[in-house]
Amino acid sequence: MTTQLAPRGADDAELIGRVLSGSREDFELIVRRHNQRLFRAARAVLRSDSDAEDALQQAWLDIYRNLGSFRGDAAFSTWATRITVNAALLQARKRPALAEATATETGAGPDAELERVEIGRVLEGCLAQLPQGNREVMVLRDVLELDTAETAACLGLTEEAVRVRLHRARAAVAAALTELTLDHVYEFDGARCDRVTAAVMTALVAEQSP
Repeated sequence: MTTQLAPRGADDAELIGRVLSGSREDFELIVRRHNQRLFRAARAVLRSDSDAEDALQQAWLDIYRNLGSFRGDAAFSTWATRITVNAALLQARKRPALAEATATETGAGPDAELERVEIGRVLEGCLAQLPQGNREVMVLRDVLELDTAETAACLGLTEEAVRVRLHRARAAVAAALTELTLDHVYEFDGARCDRVTAAVMTALVAEQSP
């Protein structure tokens, strides 16, 4: 018998309950809902789109395997972000030279979107120049909009350390940019979302096959 999927508007708690009851298909809704947020967290650590995708896929597998341990003390997005940051940091430790390399992007979009693309690229360049600890804090606080306590929990820092690092990061970026928008940093378009989601779901099927 086929399990009826939850409506796309179902909240995270409902979807998690359905997944834990055996509805693996509902996990895809969770993945798509939080893909961009978690990609940005991984990308802040790794500074490489392809490495961030790899870390994100691993993070989703870890999230699925540990879903039963989620108690709801914090928002699911915070819990999932913490797992994603840990997966990205583990990958960065395995490949330190690549993680510290300055990422460069080539090519430009259509004229109508050129300005937006360039703003995002300039901002990413500014973030790439920040010390790694400061960069991660700024992305989690200003791009993902985690609060100080959530950021501290994700990175294993004290709240005071988060405040200090965020102040330094903001000051450094402000010195390079006068006006910017964070809406398009580490963009996660539909094709990338589809690719990551398909890879995660395929891996889950393979993992659970006899």
